[in-house]
Amino acid sequence: MNQSPERESRAPRSLAPAPPYAGPRHFTLPDDSMKRVLVADKVTVELSGKRILDDVSFWIPKGEFLCLCGPNGAGKSTFLKTVLGIVQPVAGSIEILGQPAGTANKAVGYVPQRKTFDHDFPATALELIVANLRGSWPLRVTRDERDRARAVLRRVGGEKLVDKPLAGLSGGETQRVFLARALVNDPALVILDEPTAGVDVRGRHEFLDILAEISASDELAAILVTHNPAAIARCAERVVYIDGRLIAWGLPNELLGQESLSAIAFSMKDHGKSLPADED
Repeated sequence: MNQSPERESRAPRSLAPAPPYAGPRHFTLPDDSMKRVLVADKVTVELSGKRILDDVSFWIPKGEFLCLCGPNGAGKSTFLKTVLGIVQPVAGSIEILGQPAGTANKAVGYVPQRKTFDHDFPATALELIVANLRGSWPLRVTRDERDRARAVLRRVGGEKLVDKPLAGLSGGETQRVFLARALVNDPALVILDEPTAGVDVRGRHEFLDILAEISASDELAAILVTHNPAAIARCAERVVYIDGRLIAWGLPNELLGQESLSAIAFSMKDHGKSLPADED
């Protein structure tokens, strides 16, 4: 039931040419003794003959909430696809709990940027969540499955949505349901691809409250792709900045203090529109 991450829109840049790449800047990194949930090791990805990611390496320990940032077209969505096993690197690797990316599906929950479903199909929030629990669409939901769906919806403040049709949900309600769907298998890692895109101001603040609770967890690791400084300030325990290559990795205050990075990556709004397939 995983959906492919959305393509990133490419905004015109009026910035001066970047200086020659001098290698990644490592600031305060996780303690080496911590259990590693995700390990990206020299990940290089090419699509249609174009190099999108080049030698990207970092890791996420258990319980850490990491924000993945960078300008539009930097390769963030491609990195997520590689984590999910949708895209294969031409060099390097990604492991989830020691297993190759794409083989530990229950260990990874995913909240896509755009929520695609057939509005003419009378599916409910309950059925969407149970489908991810089972790995197939449910013709009949058991009592135990219903209880699990209600519990995970309660966790994200959406218990009242359990029997509501997906087509009738607001943007914020849809986000809660898809987050519950991502969490129902008790994953070790949850991926959130610009989750506040297309959500009104009130819904965005409420959703950030939920993400802040997730960030406080010592069990669940997370990757949040966002351009929203408020989301980074409230949720991020560490930030990775990429632009085709790893540019910087460290604590939020360390990277937000880098004017050359924050002017590009943290001043844009999260978007909800995708561009043609050859743009990342």
